[in-house]
Amino acid sequence: MVPDLLTLSRGIIAGVIAILGFAGPQALEGVILLLMLGWTTDILDGRIARRCRKEATWIGDREFIFDMLLVFGSLCYLVLAGFVPSVPALIYVITGALVIVYCRSKVVTMLFAFPLVVLPFIVAYDKAPLEAWIYAIWALLAILFARRRFKGIIIEFIANAKDLLKG
Repeated sequence: MVPDLLTLSRGIIAGVIAILGFAGPQALEGVILLLMLGWTTDILDGRIARRCRKEATWIGDREFIFDMLLVFGSLCYLVLAGFVPSVPALIYVITGALVIVYCRSKVVTMLFAFPLVVLPFIVAYDKAPLEAWIYAIWALLAILFARRRFKGIIIEFIANAKDLLKG
């Protein structure tokens, strides 16, 4: 049950982050901290689930969707707070959605999501440098902590990309 609660918490965190867009740019520091919390739950839910060695639940099978909610929530914040213009963001989301639906590929989804994952860091680097450095240090520590899983994700991504290019 703990892994599912961690996964569900990402959906809640995503909603809070999006709503913080109405608070404007001054909420950026909090958003960065919430993103670190959200991505930490992503690392922990899988680790705990593997330790418990239980079959995936309905929520566990949709874990990637909760990841994408966190990505989308951060984009909503950046748009609502005025860091990212709404029209280009909307064009990016619509284009991404159409390509993702057409290709039906996790690799394609990850390719569209990656710039949005990095975007809050880039904005923070300019507007809240201390939080950007904290985020960067957190990311390095997270990669070190979950290096085997991170390596597995990269290997899976490359294999799926090769399959997508063949097909």
